[in-house]
Amino acid sequence: MYSEPIELRLQKLKQEQELILDRVDNAIALFDYSHKLVLFNQKLSQIWGFSPEWLQSKPTYETVFAELVTQGFWSEVQKKQLASTIEQAEVENVSYYIEQSNGVCLEVYVTVTSDGGRLCTFRDVTTYQQTLKEAALTQANLNAEVRRLAFLLSLTERLQPATELREIGQFALSYLVEVMGAAFGDVKVIAGKGTDRQAAIFTNQISGQFIATYGEVAVAQMQALLNQGVPYGQGLLWEVVETGKPIFVEDYYKNPKALAGFRHPAIGQLGIFPIPAADGTIIGVLTLESRSLQKLQEAPQQDMLMAACRTLGVAIERAQAEERLRQINEDLERASQMKSEFLASMSHELRTPLNSILGFSDLLMRQSAGSLSDRQIGYVQTIEKSGQHLLQLINDILDLSKIEAGKTELYPQPVSIQYLCTECLKMIQPRADKKRLALSLEIDYRLKNANLDERRVSQILINLLSNAVKFTPEGGQIKLASKLAYGSDLAKEYRLDRSPINPTTPYLCLEVKDSGIGIPREKWHLLFRPFQQVDASLTRRHEGTGLGLALTKRLAELHGGTVSLESVENQGSVFRIWLPLTEMWQESIINGQLSSVSDKQQITDKQQLTDRKRVLVVEDQVYNQALISEVLELEGYAVELIYDGSTMIDLVYSALVTSESLPDLILMDIQLPEVDGFEIIRHLKAHPLWQKVPVVAVTAIAMAGDRDRCLAAGANGYLSKPLNLDELISTVRSFVNKN
Repeated sequence: MYSEPIELRLQKLKQEQELILDRVDNAIALFDYSHKLVLFNQKLSQIWGFSPEWLQSKPTYETVFAELVTQGFWSEVQKKQLASTIEQAEVENVSYYIEQSNGVCLEVYVTVTSDGGRLCTFRDVTTYQQTLKEAALTQANLNAEVRRLAFLLSLTERLQPATELREIGQFALSYLVEVMGAAFGDVKVIAGKGTDRQAAIFTNQISGQFIATYGEVAVAQMQALLNQGVPYGQGLLWEVVETGKPIFVEDYYKNPKALAGFRHPAIGQLGIFPIPAADGTIIGVLTLESRSLQKLQEAPQQDMLMAACRTLGVAIERAQAEERLRQINEDLERASQMKSEFLASMSHELRTPLNSILGFSDLLMRQSAGSLSDRQIGYVQTIEKSGQHLLQLINDILDLSKIEAGKTELYPQPVSIQYLCTECLKMIQPRADKKRLALSLEIDYRLKNANLDERRVSQILINLLSNAVKFTPEGGQIKLASKLAYGSDLAKEYRLDRSPINPTTPYLCLEVKDSGIGIPREKWHLLFRPFQQVDASLTRRHEGTGLGLALTKRLAELHGGTVSLESVENQGSVFRIWLPLTEMWQESIINGQLSSVSDKQQITDKQQLTDRKRVLVVEDQVYNQALISEVLELEGYAVELIYDGSTMIDLVYSALVTSESLPDLILMDIQLPEVDGFEIIRHLKAHPLWQKVPVVAVTAIAMAGDRDRCLAAGANGYLSKPLNLDELISTVRSFVNKN
């Protein structure tokens, strides 16, 4: 077998070693036991610019290091330290860090070889060291920011509970004097305008050392000067006010602008700092005196001090705003009281002659003193009508002023909601008839009674109904409805007040809906302002004072409720009154059960309900509702009303209805809005709970075969309009007793 010469094999091995070394990122230098360089890689020649031929001449490490000093890479000290490190490597492996003059950072690792040589590895750690420096700088900045934020947080915590200027200044100044190591300090607030401005002191902080230095007499003189205030132009502080920049003074007593009372040789460094408002206006100055070796302008807390001045400015501005607001509220309250007293006085003065006008007008219309011609009667009627209009205006103004002055009291008592609504419709009916307006009433049978101030709620409904009549063209429609609703329903409504709402709170919702002229959305916010009308021009078509809705809103709020509205221009409006049924106010029947504060009263009322038979009347015409209710209630029946067919369908499938809450009889009108009576009867007779309740069809359709159609739909009886009252009573009595 052919054997390769040993010299050739050694040469190849050396070439392979050099190839491996050249691929290493670090510079490698191997020195033998006599300190001569016997092995190196290309990286070693590249980092310092050594020629490979020179390195191959086997220089010692002392020669290599000396050459690095000659070329300016290393200093003599670094050379000696590294040489010492290599000598120490006889005992153990060591490392050494060098930062060269060209900015390159090297980590030198020295390892002892088996034959006593030294293997030196030079690793470039420049990027790593830069990262460490940047991290250290970032950490230092972060620590400084943490200190600044801690300072501001502590100051803000001290200022937060303070409401008066003096209290704010004392908190801030005590803290700043302590943090800055100041001997004394004060805060002045700038008052006035232009050249009439004055820097008024409202707090200062003086250390015991300062008093001991100057003596109590000198300190008292300085205090007296501060108490007088510093007029515009006197002292250095006005330069700070004008420029918005701090001033630092070493020898204050030598400064020509120094205040006479403060020219004491012992005063040390003085710093005057601006206190800005939110808009940048200087509203005060902070003065600190310090005798520490470090100057105030060079203190590390400088940025914190300026930030503290901004915080102090916000606090002072807030306190000043609160003081102005308190003064404004007092003035408004005084003006409101004077207005109420004036209105009450004027109301009395106007009522006295108005009483004579209305009284004599009534006497003239009675013609007890002699006959009047038709023309004269017309004149008297005009006088009486104008007097009544003036009286209503006076009453509205007086009511509104009493409410705003907090002098109106409510007298709640159990009120029948059906009776309340019916009476209000009766009062408005003559005015509606003149415009051929159709009035209707819808009552939620679940809510029968409520604890209300009947007179005030009637006033609310009359105001809303009067507006509906006024703004609805001839031939239009007006509907009054009452229903049980909850806070979740109110939350969806448009209302002027944004007070929080409990979604589970029950409400009596009284609704007035018309087909009138409507209100543009952009003018909704004007509706509930006193003396404000949507059309306030001189050419408006509808008379009025603009007090009705304002009074309505105030009365609703007295009950703990509110007002909401919907309106579409040229289509109509819906106003809703929301009166909460809380424990204090509630006196209502829900699902046939009475909710009352008094258990004894509750038991009595339940017993009365148990004794009375209940008739559910499904009828859309308000007069028919009133007639049937009046007749049946006189017979001892409890009457519940539903206005339209869709409401009745909702009731049929309501989960709230139980067998105990079912009525004893249903009087069903056939011509109903939305869903007719035939369809409702079919649903009733198909429902497992409702099918046992007898149904009597009541209809104005009296053609041949109509009775059979009603009975075929499932009705148990039939009555035709106009109703025969005796027949109505006997029919109801027969079905109720049979049931």
